[in-house]
This record gives sequence, C-alpha cells and structure tokens, in this order.
Amino acid sequence: MIAGYAGGENGARAAARAGSAVVVVDTFRASTTIAVLVSKGARVMPVASISEAAAASADFRIGERGSAKVAGFDFGNSPTEVLQAEIPSGSAVVLSTTNGTRVMDAAAGAPAILTGAFVNARAIADELVDRVHAPDVVVVGCGWEGHRASEDESAAGAILHRLEERGARLDERAWRVVEGYLARPASRLRDNSAAWRLKRLGYERDLDFCLAEDTVPVAPRLVDGVFVKGRK
Repeated sequence: MIAGYAGGENGARAAARAGSAVVVVDTFRASTTIAVLVSKGARVMPVASISEAAAASADFRIGERGSAKVAGFDFGNSPTEVLQAEIPSGSAVVLSTTNGTRVMDAAAGAPAILTGAFVNARAIADELVDRVHAPDVVVVGCGWEGHRASEDESAAGAILHRLEERGARLDERAWRVVEGYLARPASRLRDNSAAWRLKRLGYERDLDFCLAEDTVPVAPRLVDGVFVKGRK
C-alpha cells in the first residue's frame, strides 16, 4: 500500500478520481465527533449544507458554522457534549459542519471513505491495512475555509505514521506531514487559530479531547452515505 497526503476538497476529489481510499481528517472537530458517535453505535449521515441537515430524517441533528452551533440543532459538533449525551445505539444522526462534511462530500466515488483524527489514528491505520479497501490511500486534511490547518496536518501525520509502522510506503508529501507531526507538540496546537476560536465560544474542553491519541478505537467508514463502525 502506498499512502499519500492531500489537502481540502480538491485533494479529496483528486484522490477519489485516482481510485484511492480516502481518510478525511477534520480534527477540530467533525472527525472526532463522528468517532464518538460511531463508538456509541450511532449511524452518522454527513451532509454539506444546513438545509440538507434540516430536511433529513434523523433522530438528532448536529451542526456548526464558524464553530458555533447551528440554531435549532441538538448539538453543535462538540465531541465532549456528544460523549455525555444520551444517544441510543442505532440512532440516526445527521451532521453538517463548516469544513469536514464538505470534504467528505468531495470524496464521493472513492472506493472507501473513512474519517480519522488523533482519537482513532491507530484504529484507522489498522482498518486500512487489515482490510484492503484499495491499493492506495490518501489522507486528506480538511483545513479551514480553503486554508491549511496545523491540527489536521498533525493528525494526518499521526495516521500516516501508524500506517508506515504497519508496512505502508509513504510518498514524499506524506513523509513531510509525518515529520511535522513528530516535531510538533500538542501544546502548540492548543494555541493555533482554530483552538482560539473554540476557546472564545466556550469549547475549550473539546481541545483536550480532540488532541488525545487513540482514545476512541473505532474506524468510521461511509457505507451508503452513512458512517458506521469499521472492523475495529
């Protein structure tokens, strides 16, 4: 398996066209929230727009724009709120976020679409190696409104590092992302622009949760438009 890295919606589309499996990484916070929901047994439908989320048939609606909760929705894409909430196994959850769900939509057509972050980096790597979904995989950092995001690149590096440990070959860009992950302490990610945006909105608890590695050992995979548990 060859593992690469790409950024944003364009990167996801290119990976899908090339026939690669795609791992979408939106660390703060869609990928982390999806991991928590799937660990509870929920079925998570990502949609790009708020109007789609509002119109969908679901037990719970989760959404944010600019990191703030969408008015009228049940939760605002906070993994710590979702962790503490009573969400029964089998619940249908619709999710729409500023960046992550748009990139997931852009990956349409890929042989497999998974979502990963720090919290499930090991589980994602194991899923990709133990169940071959495609000859190659591209880990896609979502970024923020078309710009790079250090937390997404670092979490992508965590996944790629674990893939390399399991025998995957990394392309040059993936190696650079891994080097950045190994050199960048988590404390620096608590002070980037995304982290400060969450702090201003009162979501500081989410930062510690999102930056903890391998604490939610699930590998959410998109099946018929819904994220469900992978093998792990």
